Amino acid sequence: MPYVIDGNNLLGSWGGPQGQDDRRAEVVRRVAAFCRARGAKATLVFDGHPLRPDMETQDLGPLRLRVPPQGTDADTLIREIVDTAQRPGEIVVVTSDKALYSYVKTAGATVLRAHEWNAMERRLVRPAGSAAGEKPDKEDDVEGWLRKFGGGE
Repeated sequence: MPYVIDGNNLLGSWGGPQGQDDRRAEVVRRVAAFCRARGAKATLVFDGHPLRPDMETQDLGPLRLRVPPQGTDADTLIREIVDTAQRPGEIVVVTSDKALYSYVKTAGATVLRAHEWNAMERRLVRPAGSAAGEKPDKEDDVEGWLRKFGGGE
């Protein structure tokens, strides 16, 4: 199933930009890792300027980056992608925007909120105890805490 991901919503669920770093490269890296692990394809849509000034669209293997044309926004581009799909029911849209969520769901696409995608990505790409700086999923995950802090092998 192809994914269409609202990159700004996903980034917002991670706390948004940090200082001068807009963190879009982190979103690209994590979505690309998800695609590789799941054997999936995704279109990642960002508001604003392209990551490379000369390219509004970039194909990176299973991941395609899109920036909407000037004067429009990511939500409009995501609606267009769903509206022009031959089988919108086979698309999974990742967004936390209520209006976009409703629109694409009505069009027949499956929809995940950003936090739902994050949970799926965490289970698939970063199994418990494998990501530095991440706490175990549950507070009572003693084995996870021991792996994190070096007390359990």
